[in-house]
Amino acid sequence: MNRFLKYHIFGWIVICFVFWTNVHAEGPDTRLRSQFGITYKPLKTLDITASYRLDISENLSTFQRSNFELGVGYSVLKWLEIESSYRFMTGYNKDSHRFKAGFSAKKNTTNKKFQFQWKSLINFNSNYLDRDYWKMEDPSWVFRNKFKMEYNISKKLSVSVFTEMFLRLKNSESYFYRNRFGTSLDYEFKKRHSFSIGYYYQLEYNRKSPENNNTFEVEYNFELKNKKKPKLKSDPTESYLFN
Repeated sequence: MNRFLKYHIFGWIVICFVFWTNVHAEGPDTRLRSQFGITYKPLKTLDITASYRLDISENLSTFQRSNFELGVGYSVLKWLEIESSYRFMTGYNKDSHRFKAGFSAKKNTTNKKFQFQWKSLINFNSNYLDRDYWKMEDPSWVFRNKFKMEYNISKKLSVSVFTEMFLRLKNSESYFYRNRFGTSLDYEFKKRHSFSIGYYYQLEYNRKSPENNNTFEVEYNFELKNKKKPKLKSDPTESYLFN
């Protein structure tokens, strides 16, 4: 077995132990995110995505919210992609809207075993899409930067580690308030079908009620097949008539 994979499996055993101890003891909340996503590529450089995500919190005992998201991504260059999305989030107490826009840049090593990625996004969050409401309560603007390293164990299996920083943007002052540190395992078990499991620890600061938590993620993605237009066969009589 690949040595890197052995270390990753050992890391997942440690994570599961942390998960078990946190569920049965006081400390940071343990949460779960389960997501189903669909991707459609009308062009090689264009991605259209739709997803649903269920969030569970309070040590896996309480429904937190449902998330519905639509997005689009366009590859400007082989290593650079711009993206934008809209997310509707609904829970017991409130609904909210989120718009995201940004870019991601990636770089592969010569042997294509490692990939390094930087994703930078701007989030716009509001409970209501109403200007009168915004006069009473300002929408939230967040600048996010995620740095990720991925190792390709095989063509179908990869592992990654990442860190993500969140910067709250305000007219009076801007400040960092959240960090995430995580890892994931991604597996393409069938053509156009992929499955991933992940974990991250969220650390918050500069807030009155910080939401530090351990979050586990389970995700299934399906890519719709893009039907190619059949090539029209030339008619020999047509070429004869017009030559």
